[in-house]
Amino acid sequence: MNKDKLFSYHKWATLACLEHVQTIGEEIYQKEGANSFASIEATIAHVIGVEKLWLLRMNGVKKPVFEHFDVAITELAIEAFMLLHAEMELYFASLSEQQWQEVLHYQNMRGDDFSTSREEMLFTVINHASYHRGQITSFLRQFGKEGIPLDYIYYQKQNR
Repeated sequence: MNKDKLFSYHKWATLACLEHVQTIGEEIYQKEGANSFASIEATIAHVIGVEKLWLLRMNGVKKPVFEHFDVAITELAIEAFMLLHAEMELYFASLSEQQWQEVLHYQNMRGDDFSTSREEMLFTVINHASYHRGQITSFLRQFGKEGIPLDYIYYQKQNR
């Protein structure tokens, strides 16, 4: 599948998820529940920090430092993702197909060595975020709220 289309889906799903949570209310965004992270806010902080790590790895940084973003409210989270995604898009547009296939060497946060192409890194970013969007839906259900469909087919239906 086309990398631009996959990233476009990723941006759409991220914003749709955050905007949906925003309509429900900040108290739900910050409310603690049972999941991998304590709250939707903590989940979002993790996801955006990890996306920045992957961008740095794609840029050849072998052991990037986790950046903490101010995502204390949904509006700040939306702005932070929009800025990061714009930065990512600019970087992606500068890459040739050969550069997308180039294997880069880096360490994860535990210090384990990996070798991965930029294309595989992009897939990892999208897959990782999808996993956590599912966790956000789980939080919403715990709090008696409904999630929204964020599967690719819904993106495709809206963007044809």
